[in-house]
Amino acid sequence: MKLIRELHKSFKEDSKLIIFCDSKILYDQSENTYSFAPKDLNLKNQTKPFLSIALIDDCYFYVVNVNKDENILGLFMNPESINFVDLRQILGFLDQSSFLLASRASILQAWITSNDFCSICGKSNLYNDKEGAFECKCKSSPKYPTISPCIITLIHDEDQILLGRSKFFPPNMYSTLAGFIEAGENTEEALVREVKEEVNVDVSDIEYYSSQSWPFPAQLMLGYFCKYKSGKIVLNDNELEDARWFNVHELPIIPPAASISGQLIRSYIEGRLKL
Repeated sequence: MKLIRELHKSFKEDSKLIIFCDSKILYDQSENTYSFAPKDLNLKNQTKPFLSIALIDDCYFYVVNVNKDENILGLFMNPESINFVDLRQILGFLDQSSFLLASRASILQAWITSNDFCSICGKSNLYNDKEGAFECKCKSSPKYPTISPCIITLIHDEDQILLGRSKFFPPNMYSTLAGFIEAGENTEEALVREVKEEVNVDVSDIEYYSSQSWPFPAQLMLGYFCKYKSGKIVLNDNELEDARWFNVHELPIIPPAASISGQLIRSYIEGRLKL
């Protein structure tokens, strides 16, 4: 996959479209896909140019945003299996590359819709093809896609792992802890602070695992393992409704493997089972 950011006056002959409406993505349940051929859609009301975000095997992928009152389904598309869904709902059905593309599409469509006008003078922005960014004649800074760095961590103590639960999670789902990095912090400092703020626990032996683009709305998740040091779980803010220790052999529902949280948990468990 080649990541690009290009505006085209029309769709290329070989192309696929990723469609959003009110931050939801068009998804075909029967085919397990969120990308569609232009010929299968009714996009008469779309304004040019179109943003292409990736090139895969000579096929251009475009991100398109539509209004909720538009009927964009073509004549041969089944409205019972194709509809707009929250991207979170289909995470469990996507492989890593598919999630990467969907994540990029979600982030960039939000970037497009929020940069029609200059935030300094209020005039319409123009697109600079060379920079791949929006800019204004008033010489304000170019508007590149904004990414917020976050830490996400699995706290472990031999066969025990500490997981938290948000009130927005499905029933019985628990996940790793995460939080935004503050200005002036490095990732390790942010991790220690976030863990202390959320569950009142001190940690040590911070070890980097991997990173992942996360489109809710536009984060770069930096994943770590860390070892429990001391402290009893106390929920210090309103971010979590519950947090507890789980034995690696008796886990609740955890996030899907497409998410870095799910990867952290599964990776640690696999390591413990080999001991």
